[in-house]
Amino acid sequence: MKRVLETSEALGMVNTPAGPRELCASAVASYDESAGSLAVKLEAFLRNTDLVKKEKRFPADWLPQPETVREQVGIGETVELTREIFQRWARKVSAAAPALHHV
Repeated sequence: MKRVLETSEALGMVNTPAGPRELCASAVASYDESAGSLAVKLEAFLRNTDLVKKEKRFPADWLPQPETVREQVGIGETVELTREIFQRWARKVSAAAPALHHV
């Protein structure tokens, strides 16, 4: 498997009982050349907003569960398709947030 693209995006801030957290979406895409198969692992998480502290990820019941999307494509289409899959994921994660404050 060849890693094609790794990306993440901060989607905004949410208030939690423990204080404000940053809502993030991430994707890691790998390509199997012999099978012509793209696998994109998608994840959503909350993280602390204090840049002085080491990043810590926090779960939330309302976050979408991690997913892996698989597509049969040629190597030349992998980056564009990964970006499209990630953008759909980011919209799904944003829609799941109880009250999102954009940063």
